[in-house]
Amino acid sequence: MSVKSDDTILIAEALAGSEEAYSLLTNKYWDRIYRFLRKRVNDNALAEELTQDTFVAAFRYLKTFRGDSQFYTWLCTIAINEASRRPLNSLKTGFENVTVDTPESIYETKQAVGKVTQLIDTLPYKQKKALMLKLEDNMCYNDIAVILRCSPHHAKNLVWKAKKTIRSYYDE
Repeated sequence: MSVKSDDTILIAEALAGSEEAYSLLTNKYWDRIYRFLRKRVNDNALAEELTQDTFVAAFRYLKTFRGDSQFYTWLCTIAINEASRRPLNSLKTGFENVTVDTPESIYETKQAVGKVTQLIDTLPYKQKKALMLKLEDNMCYNDIAVILRCSPHHAKNLVWKAKKTIRSYYDE
């Protein structure tokens, strides 16, 4: 039995009122959605809270899931929407794993990361989201397209345009 058909059965059972099916779906995807959100925020508690909010919203609107995409992709869309409704007090900067030898290199690294972060923040919304989904979550263009409600070709084009914009700054 495939993953999609397993999910389809569990979704149908959850819609029929099965708490066990609801629990199985939650347990199956909780860690993946948590990690997906944790990549976007720099706070374990906030990622946990957003994960909970994602599943509450998902099961509130489960009847709207059409099955056009994987259930995980649909959950990611909800997770992005939940995260965008909250002001994030801390962005993930990537400094957690950086090792440097001198104060100068620390300063240069912070400057470079800060500039890239600023450039990414200036990108149009869909370009920014497409780039982050591709680079941080290693999603394929089909899944990005589902989340952003566009064609896979357009998703690929959004990532390309975002990269081109960032490269053009460094080429100047």
